[in-house]
Amino acid sequence: MEVKSDPSAGVALLVKAFTVLDMFQVDRPTWSQAELVRATKLNRSTVNRLVRFLASTGYLTQIASTGRYSLGLASIELGIRASDGFELKSVSQKEMARLADAIQETVLLSAYDASRSVAVCIDQIVGKNEGLRVYERIGSTFPLHAGAAPKVILAYLPEVEQSKYLSGELQRFTNKTIIDVDDINKQLKEARTLGYCISWEETFVGTVGYAAPILGVNGAVIGSFGVSLPISSATPKISNNIITQLVSSASTVTKLLHGSIGSDI
Repeated sequence: MEVKSDPSAGVALLVKAFTVLDMFQVDRPTWSQAELVRATKLNRSTVNRLVRFLASTGYLTQIASTGRYSLGLASIELGIRASDGFELKSVSQKEMARLADAIQETVLLSAYDASRSVAVCIDQIVGKNEGLRVYERIGSTFPLHAGAAPKVILAYLPEVEQSKYLSGELQRFTNKTIIDVDDINKQLKEARTLGYCISWEETFVGTVGYAAPILGVNGAVIGSFGVSLPISSATPKISNNIITQLVSSASTVTKLLHGSIGSDI
């Protein structure tokens, strides 16, 4: 007889884990395991397992001098990424408009969704050039290994995260999609050196993509500016102008997020 797992059991455990994490507030930043048991009314052994797991993943950390627990770096970084993600669209809009006007092509703003290891299109301004246009639906998600906008995000992730992502199945979208890990790593290194990424027909036949990374307040990549256009339009002069403007705009938004330049947004 086939025994099916109960999905509700996993959900219940997740609820308990968040119950523990939610106890760590500004007015009560540290807890002992005994205090967590009393406050959450969870079983002692359950709290012990959850606390040990959360500590091993960096979401909690044990204070050596007291044995008490506080939120760890992983929790802090998660909060920073969430804050950056909410701020990214509003901070980027003015610079997106300037960039689209300067190059007359569609500009895409992508955000990095770490929970799903994908890039998400969160905003765009459609270019004014007549003829064939390349644009995406807001909310569309893209794997990190294909296309300039996602790949430049992958290029700026820590090497451990890159390796973890590239160890999974890499989908091919066209016959130009690069799925060889060594070749992808070469592209990532080049993108990191140059400060931008170019892709040729990796997600759609007949298109070329350009992208530059946007970095959050902690220096971690949180998104990218991307531009896609038909290969027939990608002359050396046009490409060089797009790259120059794109890198400048991504740098401007990064500085705005860091608060290092003024903004009247």
